[in-house]
Amino acid sequence: MYPRQSDIIIFALPRWDSDFSSTALSLAKELSKTTRVFYIENPFTLKDVLTGFRTASIRRRIPALFFGINKYLRMDEGNSNLINVTPHMTLPINFLPNGWFYNSLNRINNALVARCLSGTIKKYNITRFIFINSYNPFYFLKISKYQPLLTIYHCVDNISESKYIGRHGTSIEIEMMRKFQLTLTTSGKLWEYASNFSKRAYCLPNAADFKLFHRSLNIANARPKELVGVNKKIIGYIGSVDHRIDYSILISIVKNYQDWILLLVGPLSDEFRMSGLQSYKNVMATGSKRLSELPAYVWCMDCGIIPFVCNKLTESIYPLKLNEYLAAGVPVVSTNFSQDILAFKDVISLAKTKMEFVTSLLDEIESDNDYKQRMRVRKASENTWEARANSFWEIIKKNLLENE
Repeated sequence: MYPRQSDIIIFALPRWDSDFSSTALSLAKELSKTTRVFYIENPFTLKDVLTGFRTASIRRRIPALFFGINKYLRMDEGNSNLINVTPHMTLPINFLPNGWFYNSLNRINNALVARCLSGTIKKYNITRFIFINSYNPFYFLKISKYQPLLTIYHCVDNISESKYIGRHGTSIEIEMMRKFQLTLTTSGKLWEYASNFSKRAYCLPNAADFKLFHRSLNIANARPKELVGVNKKIIGYIGSVDHRIDYSILISIVKNYQDWILLLVGPLSDEFRMSGLQSYKNVMATGSKRLSELPAYVWCMDCGIIPFVCNKLTESIYPLKLNEYLAAGVPVVSTNFSQDILAFKDVISLAKTKMEFVTSLLDEIESDNDYKQRMRVRKASENTWEARANSFWEIIKKNLLENE
């Protein structure tokens, strides 16, 4: 239990109120059950504030962004261990080319965010802490002056395949993995990559909030308002409807099963808008929903899907939604996009082609039964955030002992 006597400071790219669930926040919530966790969110830039001034996410943070007031927030009611920290806004510099000017402004941004960290340490009398940078290597490369017990870089995606953060982040991430004591990755492919630079790399895969998504017979399964009165088969997807999606698969689904509903629950990207899916009457796109709302949609699905393209970005993904579908007991059809998903081939259908994906939907729905549902739920029960947190603490304990 020794490591759990230490506080944890997580500096993460996702924010607590973003439109999608995240690995960093899910892990932070689970770890906060046994220790204090300070979740420092990615700073908003001046451009973010000016262009999004009317949005709720900006307006609720105005005092913190401009004046450093009310920058500490308890995210979960009744959980005093989990505290969100909003840094001062920073300068928008990602568009700049590499060079002395970018580096100079980056130092200013780092000083602004470091001031937030120093204030948090002082306010909460933090003396022993583990520092985790979750997929945001632009900040805290020089964290050693704060003397954390351990420094951990959390690699959750292939940064080189991200158009935005990959511009400057690829080389900085490599430097961070080399300097930090540990690297945790969310997939086997990322572990292979990180092992080239990190002295100690561990794979800590994504998981699911099993209790949230598991459908108990004692729960009154109220249908979301969009699905009230819908008596058709529902093929569903939860998550960002973005560049990872193979839209040709979705179009084949709606064309081949015109008496079914294709339900898309999550933020809608430009790629979705250009796909032409909106023109089909059997497509229902709800837009963003809170994590707490997602189970009601999943429980209405006859089959959950992960229609990802197969490329260098997706081969490193271990999708959160996979175990969320399984926890609800629903059938799943996925493309064969990563090596990590092969571990689930006993409970889901993996399709190599577009038509195989389409036919697998009907096969999964028609062959569904109580036994298969129990097997899916059992698989998901092995991949919970509680289990991941226990693995995390084992890694921490091992490395703290080695450092002594």
